[in-house]
Parts: sequence; structure tokens; C-alpha cells
Amino acid sequence: MDNNNTTGGRRGHLHVVNNNSIQMFFIILLPFFVACGKNSSSPVPQPPQAKLAINDVSRPEGNAETTFFEFRISVDKPSTKAITVNYNTADGTAKGGEDYTAQANTAITLNPGETEKIISVTVTGDDAKEGDEVFTVNLITATNAVLQKAIGIGTIINDDTKISFADSGFDAPISYPGYSLVWSDEFNGTELNTTDWSHQNGDGCPGNCGWGNNELEFYTNRAENLFFQDGKLIIEAKKESFGGKGYTSSKIVTAGKKAVKFGRVDIRALLPKGKGIWPALWMMPQDSKYGGWPTSGEIDIMELVGHEANKTYGTVHFGQPAPNNSQKGGNYTLPNSTFNDAFHVFSIEWKQDQIKWLVDDKVFFTLNKADLGSATYPFNEDFYFIINLAVGGNWPGNPDATTNFPQWLIVDYIRLYQ
Repeated sequence: MDNNNTTGGRRGHLHVVNNNSIQMFFIILLPFFVACGKNSSSPVPQPPQAKLAINDVSRPEGNAETTFFEFRISVDKPSTKAITVNYNTADGTAKGGEDYTAQANTAITLNPGETEKIISVTVTGDDAKEGDEVFTVNLITATNAVLQKAIGIGTIINDDTKISFADSGFDAPISYPGYSLVWSDEFNGTELNTTDWSHQNGDGCPGNCGWGNNELEFYTNRAENLFFQDGKLIIEAKKESFGGKGYTSSKIVTAGKKAVKFGRVDIRALLPKGKGIWPALWMMPQDSKYGGWPTSGEIDIMELVGHEANKTYGTVHFGQPAPNNSQKGGNYTLPNSTFNDAFHVFSIEWKQDQIKWLVDDKVFFTLNKADLGSATYPFNEDFYFIINLAVGGNWPGNPDATTNFPQWLIVDYIRLYQ
């Protein structure tokens, strides 16, 4: 009996335990079912939005009044929703209102199912030679799409050959009291007068690489770098790879053909501008009577560094070889304009033991023999003329993103009176 009761008790106890286990099992599973119920009511994942891009456009400017640059904005797949894009234009080397018609805070819509639209930008054409210019179309915001390529670059390719300039500015008289015109070049032809002038090509290597100034240009005698237009000699500095350099230009000299001593020299010119641009009208000794540079002298009638487009310099170099060389000079500043705005006349009055520098017939610096002290005064000898347009160098520094190419040194005439 005791065993039976014990056995029955054990069975009853097991029954109770089994009921509790089942209850606990359902309690444990309840959060799982609740969680499953929540997941089953979550939003269905949406497909990724379309990706939006704008292309680049490159085409000739044209000579007509207007040319249309058509930028295509496109999506990688159709959308069931309308896509609205806000955009504007931004200046690069091309300027809004001058080279193209600027647009600001403009919207364009791709309707459901459309995959592309056209943004049209009006470019102003002309017949003036200039460098290629750029502007951008910028996608700012988009609804129902993701911006993948948001900037379209518009490149206006120059297709003209004539340089645009006015013949305005100062002009020198054709005669001076006590002087006679003994030589000139009016540059009215179509070719360089090789009786008086020669090209000095290259980069100065191997003997004088960078022409002693770490210049960046390679001088050529190509028509691309020196040509004539409207009675003017034009030297063009171009940004291009040539002769192992990144820029080309021209340099002409009268060495061995036309050497002079004393007189008044007038050179009428329109000067270039921009960081790293370095035009010069200058003279070197025909015979190095006193030794190598600069002991036998150098006369700089005019130099300009392009980041100071309103200032020119007149200088002489003399004395011991570098680094102990010496120089003296002055400068002339235009008060309200630059030397790129109009023609000016750069002159020296050169006589025994004295040189005066002038701009537009105004003296701004005078050098006398006594100013050199004990140094050799080498400026009573024969010198020849040099006209060149350098790019880069120790003095002007190198071009930067603000420097536009091509740049032009435009010379109307050079005249010698004695």
C-alpha cells in the first residue's frame, strides 16, 4: 500500500510537472509569434532610386551670333515618379554674359518613364582668335533620383584665326627736333624681315637651359608663334607640349645684322597679361668687350611681369658675373588701366654716359655713368635689339589657374632716331 501510494503520488506529481512545462513552453514561444506578427506587417523594401548624370559638351564656338551647347541629363533606368532637377551654370575661363548666357536656379523635369532631357546653353560666337574656354552646368539637387555625375563641362573650342584688338592708345610723333629717323621696322609685311632679324629658337639648352631664368617656353620660328596682322608683329605664347617644354613662343634678335649705339628708340606695343607672362623689349652687346654677362651690359627698354599688368620696368644689368651681378632701374605705373588695354610707346634716349627711360614720352628713370660707381660702364658700345615673350621664370613665377592662353605681344613698330 505504501508502495502504491508512493507510486500514485509520483505519477500525480509527474502530471503536475508536465502541465507546468507546457505552460512555460508557450510562454517562451509567445515573443517569437509576436515578433513574427510584427515582421509580417513591415513595409516592402523599395527599389533603389535612379542614378542621374550630365554629359560634357565640346564643340567649336562658330562665327554666327549664337551656338547652342546641348547638355544631356539622363537616368540609368526609368522611374515611376517624376524627377525634378535644379541646376545652374558657372564661369570657368568662359564668362557668363560675354561668352555664353548664364543660367541660375533653373529647374527641369523628367516625367515618369522618361530617361533623358536636354539643357541648352547659348554660346556667343565671334571671329576673334582666343584660347579654348570652359564653363560648367551644375546639377544642384534632384528629387526621386540620386546625383551620380553632377557637373557637365562645356568646352568652347576656338575656331578663329584673327586676333581682336583695337589700334587705340598712345602713338609717338614721326620726328623729333635734332634727330633723324635712321632705321625702323613698321611690320607692315606678311613675313619677318630676315635682313634685320633672326629667330633664336629653343630653350637655351645645353649651355643656358631656361635662358638662365628657369623659363618654361620653347621658342620657335613657326607661324603659330609669330605672324603678322593689320600692320603688326604678333608673338603668341601657347600652352602646348613642344620640344620637351609645356609652352611655346618666339624670340627675335638683330644680332649680327643691326647693331646700334646711341639715339632715341621708340617701340609701340600692346602687352599681354597674366601670372607667369613675361614680355620684353631689350638690348644686348654686339661684342662682349668687357667680358661675359653682365659685365658687358644689358639694356632692358621694357619688361612686364603679367601679374602686374599696369607696371613696366626699365633696367640695366652690369658688374661682376652672377651671383655678384648688379642692376639699376625704375618702373612706370599706369594709374587707371593696364598695358593690355591699349598701345603704349616704350622709349630710351641714349647718349654718351647716359640713358633715359620713357613711357608715352614721360621720363621715369635716368641712369648716368657716375651711378655705377667703380663698376665698368659698358653702355657706350654697340648693342642689338631683342623682342620676346617668355613664359615662367625666376622673376614672374610660373603660370597658374588664372593665366589664360594664348597670350600675345603685339608690336606696331620699332624706330631709331639719331
